[in-house]
Amino acid sequence: MDSSCKIAVTVVVYNKSCEESATCQALTALRHTSVAVLIYDNSVRDFGNASYCEKQGWIYFSQGKNVGISKAYNACIGYLKENTAADYLCLFDDDTAINESYFDALNSAINDSGADIYVPLVFSAGRLLSPCKIKPNFSVSMFKDEQEALLYNGRDITAINSGMAIKLNVFNNYCYDEHIFLDGVDHNFMKDMNTQGKMIKVFPYQCMHEFSGDNKPSMQSALTRFQIFVKDYRYIACKNHVTCYYLLYKRTIHLCAQYRSMKFFSYLFNINGEKT
Repeated sequence: MDSSCKIAVTVVVYNKSCEESATCQALTALRHTSVAVLIYDNSVRDFGNASYCEKQGWIYFSQGKNVGISKAYNACIGYLKENTAADYLCLFDDDTAINESYFDALNSAINDSGADIYVPLVFSAGRLLSPCKIKPNFSVSMFKDEQEALLYNGRDITAINSGMAIKLNVFNNYCYDEHIFLDGVDHNFMKDMNTQGKMIKVFPYQCMHEFSGDNKPSMQSALTRFQIFVKDYRYIACKNHVTCYYLLYKRTIHLCAQYRSMKFFSYLFNINGEKT
């Protein structure tokens, strides 16, 4: 590791203990003790994470509720900037499996290039989930293999949050849009970075991630998650009604088929009394 390169990690934990988090478990085993770890706890009840983080020497944030991922990121970024605690910030969900090699591969990539943003190869259910390409209507197309992803340098590249490493000075004049609670935070960020001409580098590290779209949670959990998706994408695509219709109806039809229920259409038309 380049001793002049200070790296911090932010993990957003939701309704679980850090001890149960695959990401937190991996971070406790790090040889690179110089990596600063920040935990933002979006849990709605106490899982004992504050005392766990204190024992680990990690920085802990919580408001005792789910404030959304964009506010969590901005709080951690604000802390790092105020304390000049990092040159790069790595973002992780609480269920992404990583090991020591992630940081070795990241540091090699940093030393070899002058990119602003680094994204690994993230797999879910046996497929390459991230990075991928995104269209103006926010539909995505997957790379056919790792090699294509590693060589790609187009301005339509996007990636999920988890595993992404960002040069902290990117946030000198940028912050995450706190109107977006969860869905689309990553794609909106990457769209903005591409627009600003930031250099994005895919680096050759493979990690596994439990993507919610590859699982089938309970009906109530799916409905709650769907509510968040609708509100977030109504905001993100508010200037393009065609895009908004496309995104919302595509997700609604998929969930109706998956759960064999029309409840998702009812939610679509009745969330906060709004209409699409």
